[in-house]
Amino acid sequence: MAEFLDVPGGKIAYDVAGPEGAPSIVLIHEGIADRRMWDREFRALGKRYRVVRYDLRGYGGSTPAEQAFSSIDDLKATLDHLKLDRPLIVGPSIGGRIALDFVIAHPGVVRGLLLISPGFSGMDYPMFPEGAFDVDEKASKAAYEAYKAGRVDEAIEHLRGLWGVALKGKDLELFRTMVRENASEVFLDRSGQHERPVEPKAATQLSKFNVPLLVLVGDRDNPAQPHVARYLADHVPGAKMRVVPGADHLLNLTAPKAFDDAVEEAMRS
Repeated sequence: MAEFLDVPGGKIAYDVAGPEGAPSIVLIHEGIADRRMWDREFRALGKRYRVVRYDLRGYGGSTPAEQAFSSIDDLKATLDHLKLDRPLIVGPSIGGRIALDFVIAHPGVVRGLLLISPGFSGMDYPMFPEGAFDVDEKASKAAYEAYKAGRVDEAIEHLRGLWGVALKGKDLELFRTMVRENASEVFLDRSGQHERPVEPKAATQLSKFNVPLLVLVGDRDNPAQPHVARYLADHVPGAKMRVVPGADHLLNLTAPKAFDDAVEEAMRS
Protein backbone atom coordinates (compact mmCIF):
# COMPACT_ATOMS: atom_id res chain seq x y z
CA MET A 1 0.00 0.00 0.00
CA ALA A 2 1.44 3.35 -1.05
CA GLU A 3 2.23 6.11 1.38
CA PHE A 4 1.81 9.76 0.47
CA LEU A 5 3.97 12.83 0.89
CA ASP A 6 2.51 16.34 0.74
CA VAL A 7 4.37 18.56 -1.70
CA PRO A 8 3.46 22.05 -2.96
CA GLY A 9 0.32 21.67 -5.06
CA GLY A 10 -0.16 17.93 -4.60
CA LYS A 11 0.84 14.57 -3.18
CA ILE A 12 3.57 12.11 -4.10
CA ALA A 13 2.83 8.38 -3.81
CA TYR A 14 5.78 6.30 -2.65
CA ASP A 15 6.75 2.92 -1.21
CA VAL A 16 9.65 2.15 1.10
CA ALA A 17 11.15 -1.23 1.98
CA GLY A 18 14.19 -2.64 3.71
CA PRO A 19 15.91 -2.16 7.05
CA GLU A 20 16.33 1.33 8.45
CA GLY A 21 19.96 2.38 8.46
CA ALA A 22 20.90 0.16 5.51
CA PRO A 23 22.50 1.76 2.42
CA SER A 24 19.70 3.36 0.42
CA ILE A 25 18.55 3.25 -3.19
CA VAL A 26 15.95 5.50 -4.83
CA LEU A 27 14.22 4.22 -7.96
CA ILE A 28 12.75 6.83 -10.32
CA HIS A 29 10.54 5.57 -13.15
CA GLU A 30 10.45 6.34 -16.87
CA GLY A 31 8.07 8.66 -18.67
CA ILE A 32 6.28 5.67 -20.20
CA ALA A 33 5.78 3.89 -16.89
CA ASP A 34 5.12 4.41 -13.19
CA ARG A 35 6.62 2.97 -10.02
CA ARG A 36 5.21 -0.48 -10.89
CA MET A 37 8.07 -0.94 -13.36
CA TRP A 38 10.18 -1.63 -10.23
CA ASP A 39 7.99 -4.36 -8.71
CA ARG A 40 10.70 -7.05 -8.91
CA GLU A 41 13.57 -4.79 -7.89
CA PHE A 42 11.64 -3.25 -5.01
CA ARG A 43 11.11 -6.66 -3.44
CA ALA A 44 14.57 -8.04 -4.19
CA LEU A 45 16.66 -5.01 -3.26
CA GLY A 46 14.56 -4.43 -0.16
CA LYS A 47 16.07 -7.54 1.40
CA ARG A 48 19.44 -5.81 1.73
CA TYR A 49 18.95 -2.09 1.16
CA ARG A 50 16.61 0.69 2.17
CA VAL A 51 14.69 1.07 -1.11
CA VAL A 52 12.31 3.83 -2.15
CA ARG A 53 10.26 4.10 -5.31
CA TYR A 54 7.82 6.89 -6.05
CA ASP A 55 5.50 8.18 -8.77
CA LEU A 56 6.29 11.40 -10.59
CA ARG A 57 3.59 14.06 -10.69
CA GLY A 58 0.44 12.76 -12.38
CA TYR A 59 1.68 9.19 -12.70
CA GLY A 60 0.37 6.23 -10.72
CA GLY A 61 -0.87 7.38 -7.35
CA SER A 62 0.65 10.89 -7.43
CA THR A 63 -1.64 13.83 -8.10
CA PRO A 64 -1.24 15.68 -11.42
CA ALA A 65 0.36 19.11 -11.35
CA GLU A 66 -1.93 22.07 -11.84
CA GLN A 67 0.62 24.73 -10.93
CA ALA A 68 4.34 25.28 -11.29
CA PHE A 69 6.46 22.60 -9.64
CA SER A 70 9.93 21.08 -9.69
CA SER A 71 10.77 17.39 -10.04
CA ILE A 72 14.08 18.18 -8.35
CA ASP A 73 12.27 19.63 -5.33
CA ASP A 74 9.94 16.61 -5.23
CA LEU A 75 12.92 14.25 -5.11
CA LYS A 76 14.63 16.34 -2.40
CA ALA A 77 11.42 16.40 -0.35
CA THR A 78 11.20 12.61 -0.60
CA LEU A 79 14.81 12.12 0.53
CA ASP A 80 14.40 14.56 3.41
CA HIS A 81 11.09 13.05 4.53
CA LEU A 82 12.58 9.55 4.67
CA LYS A 83 15.93 10.76 6.05
CA LEU A 84 17.92 8.89 3.41
CA ASP A 85 21.68 9.26 3.74
CA ARG A 86 23.58 9.51 0.45
CA PRO A 87 21.40 7.15 -1.63
CA LEU A 88 22.20 5.67 -4.99
CA ILE A 89 19.78 7.23 -7.47
CA VAL A 90 18.59 4.94 -10.26
CA GLY A 91 17.11 6.93 -13.13
CA PRO A 92 15.94 5.61 -16.49
CA SER A 93 15.03 7.99 -19.31
CA ILE A 94 13.29 11.06 -17.84
CA GLY A 95 14.27 9.75 -14.41
CA GLY A 96 17.88 10.06 -15.52
CA ARG A 97 17.33 13.67 -16.46
CA ILE A 98 15.86 14.37 -13.03
CA ALA A 99 18.76 12.59 -11.32
CA LEU A 100 21.39 14.58 -13.22
CA ASP A 101 19.67 17.89 -12.50
CA PHE A 102 19.34 16.89 -8.84
CA VAL A 103 23.09 16.30 -8.48
CA ILE A 104 23.75 19.75 -9.92
CA ALA A 105 21.28 21.41 -7.55
CA HIS A 106 22.32 19.36 -4.50
CA PRO A 107 26.00 18.38 -4.68
CA GLY A 108 27.20 15.88 -2.12
CA VAL A 109 23.75 14.46 -1.35
CA VAL A 110 23.97 11.19 -3.33
CA ARG A 111 26.58 8.43 -3.43
CA GLY A 112 26.24 7.86 -7.16
CA LEU A 113 23.99 7.58 -10.20
CA LEU A 114 22.94 4.53 -12.18
CA LEU A 115 21.22 5.82 -15.30
CA ILE A 116 19.47 3.83 -18.01
CA SER A 117 19.14 5.44 -21.44
CA PRO A 118 18.90 8.84 -19.77
CA GLY A 119 18.08 12.20 -21.19
CA PHE A 120 19.60 15.38 -19.82
CA SER A 121 18.50 18.99 -19.67
CA GLY A 122 19.98 21.17 -22.38
CA MET A 123 20.16 18.34 -24.94
CA ASP A 124 20.21 19.65 -28.51
CA TYR A 125 20.35 17.87 -31.86
CA PRO A 126 23.72 19.37 -32.94
CA MET A 127 25.34 17.37 -30.12
CA PHE A 128 24.60 14.13 -31.96
CA PRO A 129 25.10 12.64 -35.43
CA GLU A 130 22.75 13.91 -38.11
CA GLY A 131 19.56 11.86 -38.25
CA ALA A 132 20.08 10.27 -34.83
CA PHE A 133 16.54 11.16 -33.77
CA ASP A 134 14.71 10.48 -37.04
CA VAL A 135 13.18 7.18 -35.87
CA ASP A 136 12.25 8.69 -32.52
CA GLU A 137 10.48 11.66 -34.10
CA LYS A 138 8.56 9.54 -36.61
CA ALA A 139 7.33 6.98 -34.07
CA SER A 140 6.51 9.60 -31.43
CA LYS A 141 4.49 11.62 -33.92
CA ALA A 142 2.58 8.52 -35.05
CA ALA A 143 1.82 7.59 -31.43
CA TYR A 144 0.57 11.09 -30.60
CA GLU A 145 -1.63 11.31 -33.69
CA ALA A 146 -3.15 7.89 -33.00
CA TYR A 147 -3.86 8.85 -29.40
CA LYS A 148 -5.47 12.17 -30.36
CA ALA A 149 -7.66 10.27 -32.86
CA GLY A 150 -8.85 7.95 -30.10
CA ARG A 151 -6.87 4.92 -31.28
CA VAL A 152 -5.25 4.28 -27.92
CA ASP A 153 -4.16 0.68 -28.56
CA GLU A 154 -2.49 1.73 -31.80
CA ALA A 155 -0.72 4.59 -30.01
CA ILE A 156 0.59 2.19 -27.38
CA GLU A 157 1.93 -0.16 -30.05
CA HIS A 158 3.80 2.71 -31.72
CA LEU A 159 5.49 3.36 -28.39
CA ARG A 160 6.19 -0.32 -27.93
CA GLY A 161 7.97 -0.37 -31.29
CA LEU A 162 10.12 2.55 -30.20
CA TRP A 163 10.80 1.69 -26.56
CA GLY A 164 9.75 -1.89 -25.81
CA VAL A 165 10.62 -4.21 -28.69
CA ALA A 166 12.18 -6.81 -26.36
CA LEU A 167 9.25 -6.95 -23.93
CA LYS A 168 7.16 -10.08 -23.78
CA GLY A 169 4.70 -11.92 -21.58
CA LYS A 170 3.74 -10.27 -18.30
CA ASP A 171 6.31 -7.51 -18.79
CA LEU A 172 4.71 -6.51 -22.08
CA GLU A 173 1.28 -6.47 -20.49
CA LEU A 174 2.63 -4.35 -17.62
CA PHE A 175 4.04 -1.87 -20.13
CA ARG A 176 0.73 -1.61 -21.97
CA THR A 177 -1.15 -1.18 -18.69
CA MET A 178 1.18 1.54 -17.42
CA VAL A 179 1.00 3.51 -20.67
CA ARG A 180 -2.78 3.21 -20.85
CA GLU A 181 -3.34 4.23 -17.23
CA ASN A 182 -0.88 7.15 -17.48
CA ALA A 183 -1.88 8.22 -20.99
CA SER A 184 -2.49 11.87 -20.13
CA GLU A 185 1.10 12.19 -18.94
CA VAL A 186 2.66 9.97 -21.61
CA PHE A 187 0.96 11.49 -24.63
CA LEU A 188 -0.14 14.96 -23.50
CA ASP A 189 2.50 15.89 -20.91
CA ARG A 190 -0.31 16.94 -18.57
CA SER A 191 1.93 17.66 -15.58
CA GLY A 192 5.20 18.21 -17.40
CA GLN A 193 3.90 21.39 -18.98
CA HIS A 194 3.80 22.93 -15.49
CA GLU A 195 7.38 22.03 -14.57
CA ARG A 196 9.64 24.99 -13.95
CA PRO A 197 12.62 25.21 -16.32
CA VAL A 198 15.89 23.97 -14.86
CA GLU A 199 18.88 26.29 -14.57
CA PRO A 200 21.69 25.68 -15.09
CA LYS A 201 21.14 22.99 -17.71
CA ALA A 202 22.99 19.74 -17.17
CA ALA A 203 24.55 20.05 -20.63
CA THR A 204 26.61 23.00 -19.39
CA GLN A 205 27.68 21.27 -16.18
CA LEU A 206 28.74 17.76 -17.21
CA SER A 207 32.46 18.43 -16.91
CA LYS A 208 31.93 19.46 -13.27
CA PHE A 209 30.24 16.24 -12.12
CA ASN A 210 32.06 14.60 -9.22
CA VAL A 211 29.83 11.61 -8.39
CA PRO A 212 30.24 8.09 -9.78
CA LEU A 213 28.12 7.64 -12.90
CA LEU A 214 27.30 4.37 -14.65
CA VAL A 215 25.15 4.54 -17.79
CA LEU A 216 23.42 1.50 -19.27
CA VAL A 217 21.76 1.35 -22.68
CA GLY A 218 20.17 -1.60 -24.45
CA ASP A 219 21.19 -2.56 -27.96
CA ARG A 220 17.48 -2.88 -28.85
CA ASP A 221 16.52 0.54 -27.50
CA ASN A 222 15.41 3.56 -29.50
CA PRO A 223 18.37 4.08 -31.87
CA ALA A 224 18.94 7.60 -30.55
CA GLN A 225 19.71 6.39 -27.03
CA PRO A 226 23.23 4.99 -27.53
CA HIS A 227 24.28 8.39 -28.90
CA VAL A 228 22.95 10.13 -25.79
CA ALA A 229 24.57 7.59 -23.47
CA ARG A 230 27.89 7.92 -25.26
CA TYR A 231 27.75 11.71 -25.04
CA LEU A 232 27.32 11.52 -21.27
CA ALA A 233 30.10 8.96 -20.89
CA ASP A 234 32.42 11.15 -22.94
CA HIS A 235 31.66 14.38 -21.08
CA VAL A 236 31.30 13.33 -17.43
CA PRO A 237 34.69 12.70 -15.77
CA GLY A 238 35.13 9.07 -14.81
CA ALA A 239 31.74 7.99 -16.17
CA LYS A 240 31.26 4.44 -17.40
CA MET A 241 28.93 3.33 -20.19
CA ARG A 242 27.79 -0.21 -20.94
CA VAL A 243 25.71 -1.53 -23.86
CA VAL A 244 23.46 -4.39 -22.73
CA PRO A 245 22.68 -7.05 -25.36
CA GLY A 246 19.02 -7.89 -25.87
CA ALA A 247 17.72 -5.01 -23.75
CA ASP A 248 15.35 -2.26 -24.78
CA HIS A 249 14.39 0.98 -22.98
CA LEU A 250 12.87 -0.88 -20.03
CA LEU A 251 16.20 -2.53 -19.39
CA ASN A 252 15.43 -3.77 -15.89
CA LEU A 253 12.57 -5.82 -17.36
CA THR A 254 14.34 -7.14 -20.45
CA ALA A 255 17.81 -7.69 -18.95
CA PRO A 256 17.25 -8.11 -15.20
CA LYS A 257 20.60 -9.77 -14.43
CA ALA A 258 22.55 -7.01 -16.16
CA PHE A 259 20.56 -4.47 -14.20
CA ASP A 260 21.11 -6.26 -10.88
CA ASP A 261 24.85 -6.53 -11.55
CA ALA A 262 24.98 -2.81 -12.33
CA VAL A 263 23.22 -1.94 -9.07
CA GLU A 264 25.80 -3.92 -7.08
CA GLU A 265 28.65 -2.30 -8.99
CA ALA A 266 27.21 1.15 -8.40
CA MET A 267 26.72 0.50 -4.69
CA ARG A 268 30.33 -0.69 -4.36
CA SER A 269 31.59 2.46 -6.06
